[in-house]
Amino acid sequence: MRVEKEAALIRRIQRQGDRQAAEELISIYYREIYVFVFRQTGDMETAMDVTQEVFLAVLQSIRRYDPKLAGFRTWVYRIASHKLADLFRSPGYRFRQKAVPLEELTLPSDGSPEEQWLEDEALRQLQQRIAELSDDTQSILRLRFYGEKSFPEIAEILSLPEGTVKTRYYAAIRTLRKEAGLS
Repeated sequence: MRVEKEAALIRRIQRQGDRQAAEELISIYYREIYVFVFRQTGDMETAMDVTQEVFLAVLQSIRRYDPKLAGFRTWVYRIASHKLADLFRSPGYRFRQKAVPLEELTLPSDGSPEEQWLEDEALRQLQQRIAELSDDTQSILRLRFYGEKSFPEIAEILSLPEGTVKTRYYAAIRTLRKEAGLS
């Protein structure tokens, strides 16, 4: 039923530019994509901005969307993955990550401020390393970690063979571990 409704909304948008259909279609996926983005950015404002960019891109390119090539959810996740890769590569984002005020650092109830700082710094370094990987590899890691997608789902979203997804995932994990001195 949901797929049929979604297909009807997409057709109305593609054929007539129906604004109400666009709003309804976005409302179906907005929260899901926002959560996916927020899990990666950890910042509500940034997550809202990126989510907005995702849906602007969806609406700008929806006339080219072909349901024979990918499901709509898959297509939206693909766009979201690319927008996140763009964000994490941007110089503005990298600068903001380096300039986190002390009062914004969260302190764990069972750890010292120094331990929390080390954890926050390690997370920033990991995010920076991921941002330096190829777009497809970044997307695979982000969909797996933050989107909690299975390998078959990731393969569908990125239009890659499942074996390729697994190979790139495990190679990236080995590389990140090696760079972190864990293997």
